[in-house]
Amino acid sequence: MDFTPTEAATDLAKLTADIVNRISPADRVAELESANAPIDERLWAELAGAGLLGLAAPESAEGAGLTTLETVAVATELGRGLARVPFGPHAVAGVPVVTAHGSDELVAELLTAAATGGKTITVAVEEDRNYTVAQPRTVLDGAGLSGTKVNVPYAAVADVVLVSAATPDGAVVVAVPVNDANVTLTETRVTGLTPAYTVEFNGVNVPASHILGGGAETVTQLVDLLRLAICADQEGATSAALAATAEYAREREQFGRAIGSFQAVAQRLADAFIDIQGLSLTTTQAAWLLSGLAETTPGEATIAVDAAKFWAAEAGHRVAHTAVHVHGGVGLDTTHTAHRYFLRAKQNEFTLGNAPVVLDELGDLLAAQV
Repeated sequence: MDFTPTEAATDLAKLTADIVNRISPADRVAELESANAPIDERLWAELAGAGLLGLAAPESAEGAGLTTLETVAVATELGRGLARVPFGPHAVAGVPVVTAHGSDELVAELLTAAATGGKTITVAVEEDRNYTVAQPRTVLDGAGLSGTKVNVPYAAVADVVLVSAATPDGAVVVAVPVNDANVTLTETRVTGLTPAYTVEFNGVNVPASHILGGGAETVTQLVDLLRLAICADQEGATSAALAATAEYAREREQFGRAIGSFQAVAQRLADAFIDIQGLSLTTTQAAWLLSGLAETTPGEATIAVDAAKFWAAEAGHRVAHTAVHVHGGVGLDTTHTAHRYFLRAKQNEFTLGNAPVVLDELGDLLAAQV
């Protein structure tokens, strides 16, 4: 496997970094967070204008638009800037799944608008207590779609939510308009202070054209891509946290010398670097496999995603704490950027499974291959 970024991924990462630095610098992120803004509208519009939100020509999706490697490159840069936009659920997960498994009617209705920013997609797969992402308790039957999903990102600004649901024939993904009268949104405060909602479905009528093909395999693909987006966001956030911490360690002096020259501090920064490298490599491997650039055995891509999500949880935890500890009292100052990296990393650590949950799933997948 070649871990060298493609030329397109490198160019898109640079483009995204330029947009983020110009549109949404750190002080704007603080303003949006303080105002509890449902989305950074200016940044989302810029991403749409740059063609980063999806396939412009879904009818010729093969070889067109952005590959998973490329959307992951964009997501990483957005994570570096702590961007307040639903790029992961929309572009990394939602658009590819609808492109691959949506009916002609759904594709025509949704994808061109999604690519231009006219419509926004979010994803609802998490539930509260005693469930697995592959076996949802939300039910689709003759009475419609009923159940509750938690931690649904940016639901208030989304037009369509992709929902995992159980049917008598197995799990499926369905596309539901967020403004349906039988859909209820309740804002939920989350660790990272990004917009998240509990979404209740009370007998929502789902036409056949809005049930995606592929059954349980589509549910798995949706979850894999959403987890991968979290890993990319985590890689960006932790990389930025480490860069800011290293800079602080070079400038902050104690006992007449920069604190970065003390062995204990230098070792913690080195450990953080190694953690981020592990996260970066496993995220790249998963993105490579999900991009279809290599032949895979059943379950291989999901195993790679789970490995990356484990690193996102473990590395995120350690790097976030290192950033706060090395910053000292500044790391706890809510007017400083350091605490925002910490909060984003903690949210990513637990979203869609913390380290023990993911390891349990990973063990089951590996055992099934024996």
